[in-house]
Amino acid sequence: MTTSVLPQLPETAEPAPAARLAYGYMRVPAHVPDHKVRHLEQTVIRFAHGHGLTFAGFFFEFHCGSREAFDELVAELVRTGARHVVVPSLRHLALSPQLQEAMCAYLDEAASAEVLALRHPGARRTEQRRLLAGAGAPA
Repeated sequence: MTTSVLPQLPETAEPAPAARLAYGYMRVPAHVPDHKVRHLEQTVIRFAHGHGLTFAGFFFEFHCGSREAFDELVAELVRTGARHVVVPSLRHLALSPQLQEAMCAYLDEAASAEVLALRHPGARRTEQRRLLAGAGAPA
């Protein structure tokens, strides 16, 4: 299975507007220990919440070169009307900067979705460490 949905909100909670929903997308190589993946999941969720988003779940890509989870993510964004995808870094979309750009453009075109990356090539190391520690987004 390529998706992981968080537990449902209590029935008394107001549903989040679709425009404020966010999904996570990560590539998870087989050699990465579970505890590191779980820590990164929690960091992504904190990052989304820090941007005023309601986190709905993850889509995981487990096989190099696969797009199965990415395609499922796009379908879910269209189905729910969610407009945000959170990734640990753009390298989770693809290694090539040109392909990263193409995948971000596709998410925008197909689902009107914006990609938010915890780390990006222009970020300073101190910002990246602060984000990973859960201190929120850079000012």
